[in-house]
Parts: sequence; C-alpha cells; structure tokens
Amino acid sequence: MKFSIVANPKQPNMKKILTKVIGFLEDFDLEEESAKIVGLKGNPIDQLKGEMVISLGGDGTLLYILDNLNKPVFGINCGGVGFLTEIEHSDDIFNAFKRLESKNYGLQKLGRIDAFINDLHVGTALNEVVLHSSRVAKIQGFEIEIDGSVADSFRGDGVIVATPTGSTSYAMSVGAPILYPTMESHIVVPMAAYRIGARPLVVPSKYDITARITGHPEAVMVIDGQDEIMINKDDKIQFKKSKEPVELVRFGDNFFDKVRNKLRL
Repeated sequence: MKFSIVANPKQPNMKKILTKVIGFLEDFDLEEESAKIVGLKGNPIDQLKGEMVISLGGDGTLLYILDNLNKPVFGINCGGVGFLTEIEHSDDIFNAFKRLESKNYGLQKLGRIDAFINDLHVGTALNEVVLHSSRVAKIQGFEIEIDGSVADSFRGDGVIVATPTGSTSYAMSVGAPILYPTMESHIVVPMAAYRIGARPLVVPSKYDITARITGHPEAVMVIDGQDEIMINKDDKIQFKKSKEPVELVRFGDNFFDKVRNKLRL
C-alpha cells in the first residue's frame, strides 16, 4: 500500500516524529510543506498519490487534509486533544503500520455539512459551520428554519450548525449534547443567546437548515475553524447534508473511551 503523509510543521519535535514514521514505510509520498521538515521533496496536497493519508498533528491537521482530499485518513496525534485521531505518536507506531499494510482495520464513515450562500456552495465541514457577529461583543440577530419551518429566532453571539463529529468540538463547549459520530443528525446551537429558552436542537440530517441575519448588516461564517466568509443581511444561508462523507481509519470502536479520557468527563 502507498501512503501519503501530511505533518504539521508547527508541532514540537515534528522532525523527529516524521523521521520515525518514514523509517517504517516503504512506499510513500509527502505533502510539500511536510517534506521541508526533513529536507525532502514533496507534492501539493491535491497531488498526493497514496491510497491512505497519514495525518501527523492534531485535529486541525486532519481537518485540513479532509478539506483538500477525500481519501481514508489515519490520524496520529502529535498535538493537543486529538479527538479525531486514532493513536498517539508515543504509541506503538510500528505495529500500527503493520495493521494498516495487512488491512487489519476498519473505516468509519462520517457525514459532513455543505454550506451555501445564495445557492452557491461555499464549503464543506466535518465538524461545524459557525455564523457569528462580525463585531466583537456586539449582539446579532438570527432566524433559523428547519425543513421550511421557522424553528428559532434569537439575538446572541452566533449560531453553530454541527455534525455528530462536531458535537465533541465547539458545539460541546457551548452546551450541545454529545452525539455518536455515525448518527444521521445535525445540531443547531445558539451561542450566548439573549433568551433563557434558547436551547440546542438535534434534527435529522435529511432536513435542510436555513439561517438569516436579522440584526446588524454583516456577520461572518467560519467553516471548520479554517475558512472565513463575510455574509450580509440579505444573504440566504443554507446547510445541507453533504453527498460526500469522509472515512477515518479505526482499529476499533473506542469512541466512549475517548469521550471519557480526552474530554475528562
């Protein structure tokens, strides 16, 4: 099997970790910025040829990969929480690669959200799309429709539309429930709503979600914490279940272990 490697050059000791990983592999290519870490030649991320991508970093690195490629990703955590990754860089990497080469693993298929502005597709999120006031500490108005019916209207800092995968990320930090990652659901989460009754809503992922700004003329959309897009009061913002899920490599179902250990419940 040919592997592609994408590493976060900002992580401490990445040169040592990447050198160790390369030493275990026979057939691989490197993303161009990752290759610079060890003085090798690499390729742009969209030209990587591996059947599987090895992510060396945290969840941000993994999200970056999936924003550019739709191939199975094996995450090795070299960062902070690394909730989406499968093993730690301090684990037995040699045996992990033996399992990969012998195809002794499973693939977890995870749904994503497509974001549209005025019917134009602007991005796809594995975790969440955030609509937020464009001005610090200034309240914004939002109206939310689900499957064509108005479900909520409030003033606040913003609103998060998250996948089950994203339920353990930003959405969790503002009070959303944790969902099992393969559930066919989305979560709509008001952020610092100026209304006691504003609560997260869990809805079937088959339902389209529409959002409108009802306060100040501008707000900002943030897709998976990476891409920022300015939106205006007259814009129609829609969220739909993506037709292109992604696959993460798994050695077993350890979701609840991760919830307990990494999120410190």
